[in-house]
Formats: sequence, structure tokens, C-alpha cells
Amino acid sequence: MKAEELALLKRYFPETSVEKVGEIFTQRRFKLHFKRPRSSKLGDFRPPRTRNGICTITLNLDLNPYQMLITYLHEVAHYDVYQQYGSRSVQPHGTEWQKQFAALLQPFMTETIFPKDILAALETHLKHIKASSTADQNLQRVLRQYDKNTVAVTTVESLPNGARFALKNGLVFQKGEKQRTRYKCFCESNGRWYFVAALAEAEMI
Repeated sequence: MKAEELALLKRYFPETSVEKVGEIFTQRRFKLHFKRPRSSKLGDFRPPRTRNGICTITLNLDLNPYQMLITYLHEVAHYDVYQQYGSRSVQPHGTEWQKQFAALLQPFMTETIFPKDILAALETHLKHIKASSTADQNLQRVLRQYDKNTVAVTTVESLPNGARFALKNGLVFQKGEKQRTRYKCFCESNGRWYFVAALAEAEMI
């Protein structure tokens, strides 16, 4: 990779991972873009729009270095599965993707790249890989400790039952009972019930 490209990667990824991150990029053919924060996703993979087009991977630029690396490998796994199977042959986060994500992550599973607490959470995560790292509450709690924004964040799970709160999208809810990893909440804005993630950022009203 060019010097300026390596310098860019050092801004967003753990410094000890940059060489491997660069190798993955140069061995493949896709565009990599860093985007302003999106509340609905940390990154995404986009197939080419034309027959001879190039795939695109986007990553939210506000992610901490460890979340950035995990998300990058998550999206590269989508790229690899797409190259092998195409877009309609397999489930987006099916067995093929899970195996490829685990294979990509394995060389990075060292204490020279990840802190011990993240490594432990990742080892558990790999035993039951979910569609998104944000769906793994234990992993997400650990990763949040390394966020650039050190201001305390209020989450839905930290609120008392019955509390009224607003999400980033502006909708107002009343917190209900926990259903596995989510809370059943009544939306006062439209009169509907939703299952809201326990770690969703909330503003108490």
C-alpha cells in the first residue's frame, strides 16, 4: 500500500493491526470508505452496481479502533462470500459467512492487537457468532469502554421499568419487561409496541 494509505489506516485501526489490514485490502478488489456516523449500522458491504463494477465497504469513522477492526473484518467476510457464492446463493450471515469471518479474525486474536478483555469477549463471540457485534451484549459492553467519547451513555437497560425515554430517532417510549436480550417497549409516538435493544442509547424523559 502507499504511504498515505497506511497513514490513513493508522488513524482508524489499532496500529499493530495495520499491516494485516493492509494486506487484506491489497489482496482483494474493493473500495473502502469511512463514513459519518450512522445510527442504524456500523458499516456495510455493497456489491457492484454494474457487471464490471467494484464492491464497496463502508465503515463509520467514529468507531473506536477495536470496533473498527472487527467491523472491517465482518464486511470483508461478506465480500469473500460474495466473490465465492454470489448474492443469492447463501444467507447474508449464514454458515459460509460465519466461517469466513472467524477465519479472518483468527490471525488478529493476539494480545499485541486486542486488550485481554476484548480477546476474552471475542473468544466467546466466536462460539456463537451473531449477525452483528452489537447484537452480542457482552462484547458490546467491553468495546464501549474504549470509545473515543468518554461521556457516560444512558442505555435502555439502565432505566427503571416504566421509565419514559427517547431514542436518537426521536421516538418516545415507555420501558416494559425484558424479553431475552431486548425490552418490550410501548411507543407513545405511534401507539405501537417494539422490542428495543438493551444497549440502545436513550434519553430519559
